[in-house]
Amino acid sequence: MYRILLCVLFVLSCALTSEAQCPAATPPAINSVAVTQSRCAASGTATVSASGGSTPYTYSITAGPVLASPQSSNIFNALSPGTYTVQVTDNCNTSVTTTFTVTGTYTVPTLSATIVNPSCPSSSDGSITLTVTNGRAPVTYALVSPSPVMVGPQAGNVFTGLPAGTYTAQVKDSCGNIQTQTVTLAAAPSSVTLVSHPYISYLQYIACDSFAVYLTFNITNYKPPYTVTATLPNGSTLTQVLTAPVVNAGSFIDTIYIRYNHVTGNTDLLPITVTNQCGVSSTGSITLSTGMDLTPDSTASSVCGKGYSYTFDNFPNLHCSTVTYSLVSPAGVVLVTQASSTFIGYTPGVGYKVIRHDCCRTDTLQFTWSVPPPFQITYSLNVAYATCKENTTSLYLTYNYNDLAYAVLVSGPPSITLANGTVYTYTYPDTAYNLYYESVIGYFGPGTYKMYVIDTQCGQKDSLTLTIGPGDVRHTIFTNTLEKGCNNANKILQSVVNNNWWTPGTVTVNSTTAQLFSQYDESSATSYSDSVQNLPAGTYYTAYQYSNIYGLTYFKGMSTWACDVDHDTIVIPPYTDPLFNTTPAIAICGVTREVALVPDTTTGVPPYQYQITAGPTTTALQSSPVFTGLAAGTYTFQMIDACDNSYSHSLSISTLAVPSVVTTGSTCVGSDVLFTLPSSPFFTYTWQYPNGTTSSGNTLALNPITTADIGTYTVSLTSTIAGCTNTTSSSFSLNSCQVLAETLLHFRGQWVNGNIQLSWQTTDETNTSYYIVERSTDGIGFMPVQQVEALGGTQNNYSVTDAHVPPGIVYYRLRIGDKRGSYSYSNIISLHSGDARSFNVYPTLITGNVPVTVTGPATSHTSYIRLISVDGKVWKNIPVAAGVTQTSIDVSGLAPGVYFVAFTGDDGVSAAKVLKE
Repeated sequence: MYRILLCVLFVLSCALTSEAQCPAATPPAINSVAVTQSRCAASGTATVSASGGSTPYTYSITAGPVLASPQSSNIFNALSPGTYTVQVTDNCNTSVTTTFTVTGTYTVPTLSATIVNPSCPSSSDGSITLTVTNGRAPVTYALVSPSPVMVGPQAGNVFTGLPAGTYTAQVKDSCGNIQTQTVTLAAAPSSVTLVSHPYISYLQYIACDSFAVYLTFNITNYKPPYTVTATLPNGSTLTQVLTAPVVNAGSFIDTIYIRYNHVTGNTDLLPITVTNQCGVSSTGSITLSTGMDLTPDSTASSVCGKGYSYTFDNFPNLHCSTVTYSLVSPAGVVLVTQASSTFIGYTPGVGYKVIRHDCCRTDTLQFTWSVPPPFQITYSLNVAYATCKENTTSLYLTYNYNDLAYAVLVSGPPSITLANGTVYTYTYPDTAYNLYYESVIGYFGPGTYKMYVIDTQCGQKDSLTLTIGPGDVRHTIFTNTLEKGCNNANKILQSVVNNNWWTPGTVTVNSTTAQLFSQYDESSATSYSDSVQNLPAGTYYTAYQYSNIYGLTYFKGMSTWACDVDHDTIVIPPYTDPLFNTTPAIAICGVTREVALVPDTTTGVPPYQYQITAGPTTTALQSSPVFTGLAAGTYTFQMIDACDNSYSHSLSISTLAVPSVVTTGSTCVGSDVLFTLPSSPFFTYTWQYPNGTTSSGNTLALNPITTADIGTYTVSLTSTIAGCTNTTSSSFSLNSCQVLAETLLHFRGQWVNGNIQLSWQTTDETNTSYYIVERSTDGIGFMPVQQVEALGGTQNNYSVTDAHVPPGIVYYRLRIGDKRGSYSYSNIISLHSGDARSFNVYPTLITGNVPVTVTGPATSHTSYIRLISVDGKVWKNIPVAAGVTQTSIDVSGLAPGVYFVAFTGDDGVSAAKVLKE
């Protein structure tokens, strides 16, 4: 019993002694933090060594790119580059902190491809060379599905022996990040066709039974050698191989020599087959007998009273040079013998003969010399497709005399309104001169017209009345649609819709430096569509040029009208790798967590896939961003988009936290401000104002800020995931400030050699004491960076450099103190620390007609700032001279809405969104 009592006393003594050690005699201290570099996106480690205080210790990261809840281990893994604050708490709840920095310059790999197209569509001699920048070596290369040929992964970056097709090229670095790009090997299809027409002779006389045959071949995509095979009239074949024929305007010429005897009345063909290097061939025929026989071709004479003229031989090249033609009357009398085959001025009658005699043979043809009809309009047709002006049409006319004529417009509507709003007033009578026996006359608008067509030689005339309705004039609609894709794989879809059966015109697509696409279309269809594919980010200018395909004869003043052109501008934003918000949605169910990533849907190309690649547990790829049943800990999540590009980030999963509030605008009284939280299907937000009232949604707008708005705001966040619901809240204070002081001319910031340089200019500093540059990472809470004493006097310039810029968006303002002890604030400016070449747009929330100021990097040549609405329309295109870094945009004429300010400089296109109320 005594021994038991001693043991109990001993235990109590120990307990009393332990309690008596708080606070510990020696406070806890952090001796060192051993840090390893983050060689990948988040692979750094930190090992904390502590002493003193009362053990055991707990370790946590309270500030930095990655936060960590209290843990017993002194080692932190999966740390991103950046500056961290580590806290060590001993058993007496005494804490000590220090900062450490994880270095690392890792960026995800960037992929580009150089191609050599296959020589023929059926060839497999193409190649793809992949080039990777950034990432972490070693890198593997592969052609993955979908691809015509799948190769790798391999260490080499060159793939050879490839057929035509669209390949999916993929690289993977040692950090496990992948980048994918679509690469197209296109062996342009080739063609070769014989040019032939049954009414054209392609023969040249050499001797009585020998001819040269001139062959013309139209080609696309020059692929010599060309093999030409002709089946001769005697059944034998003749083959010629053209190793390098000279191409002119898409055609080349070949000549073959044949023996040929024509029998009057026979139709004789010469079959021709041509084949190019790629095995593409076509077969056609030359009509050898064309022009061999005499044929009466009648034309109303241009001499009044002479009736018809007749021509019997249109191909003198088929005969020797000593050829004569004799005309014999119906009575058998030879009226004339001459070298020409054209006869004119003889009395109409039946039984005339014409005799052709050359050095090889004699041919005879009997015919009737007909009586010509009076001058008349033989055909008229409204042809809207023949005009190149919107809201107009043209008139196709034929008459029966082969003479010039002119058309007199004697009546019609008073005017025509063109597509651009110009009103043209008709003059009656009006005359269109120099009409041929078939002509197209323009321009006509809707209405009823009456005209005369008068033969210029004999003065005969015929009349015509025509009615043109609103649906008879040309109406063409040209549209362009952007189909956003992966990096360098965007597409512009073009559509031309016409209200008649023909759409003659040319569609072009130009970048800022070159023409990328030009297609003329005159197909017999009411619509035309095409696309330009594999486009990188940039600005593209599309146009539809109306075509005048017939060469109109015009009425007074119309010949100077230019053809209409429809223009459009398409801005393709740069592809950005997929991202998710670093504050995930968390709901706690018992001892496990339900976690939902919040993807930034403006990045990458959906659909997205998600997985956990490191942490207490890992998962396979899944389409849902929700992960269930997770224990507390640090996980590396990966997001992959439809382009197979990935983003990885380590997140500490513990309790639900309210994401950072993004501030757009100035927080000064009288200014407009917009507070924004990430939108998520898993989050519900409630904002509590200083006066106790509430509102819901992921945004809070104060337009403008009044003194009643000053105070503390509480944001309550409810997260619901997989049936679990948690709520948390956080608060921020909106402090009173004043607008830009009248003595302050400007306050600006820009990147200089990796640091941010803040500058400002003042006028009267009579009562000014000092300036303090303040910095914020959320636009709400500001910390001082540097204080500068006022110089006094007038027209002073100041400059301060911030050499310790935190990652992400940083905000700056200028605190201006006076000699009476009061102070005011300047406007707030923001810069992005992720890119030293980024530009700044202020304000992004536009109220009234306040101009927008754009600050960007100086360029070596003229650059451009464009103001673009969400539908892609360019409202302003402002040139910026070389060396200029700041430009003001007048927005007084813009309607309320969302716009993008796009800056095109030396390194591509940057853009920022602004909202005009």
